[in-house]
Amino acid sequence: MYRRIIRTVVLSSLTALMAVPAVAQIRADIGPLHIRIVSEAPPRARYERRPPRPHREDVWIAGYWDRRDDQWAWLSGRWERPGARNTRWIRPQYRRDEDRWRYEPGHWSNQRLTEGDDYREWKRDRNDRRNRNRRRN
Repeated sequence: MYRRIIRTVVLSSLTALMAVPAVAQIRADIGPLHIRIVSEAPPRARYERRPPRPHREDVWIAGYWDRRDDQWAWLSGRWERPGARNTRWIRPQYRRDEDRWRYEPGHWSNQRLTEGDDYREWKRDRNDRRNRNRRRN
């Protein structure tokens, strides 16, 4: 008798988890928001069809390339509800800086970006090179 109840509960729970929309499953903690510096440009953006809005407060976040460890990873577009009022989505930024690419991840306006270790080290080295060149001239 108890086995049947437990089995029913477990199967119901699994079914409920699988029924959660993919949008809700995608949005996991993306970790700290660090400005990064990388040697290669991100690939071209992928075309994605926007599905219907699930709720009137949801905001569409277009898919984009995110830097994971030492490679680019595509994050698919999704509908997401802002966590706070008067919050807006800020798309990721990819900017050429000398022979490298500066990457600022997409984030909500109430989240804070900080410089990653790789970016901080690169910036320090770049400034040291510039100062040495100025002294020579």
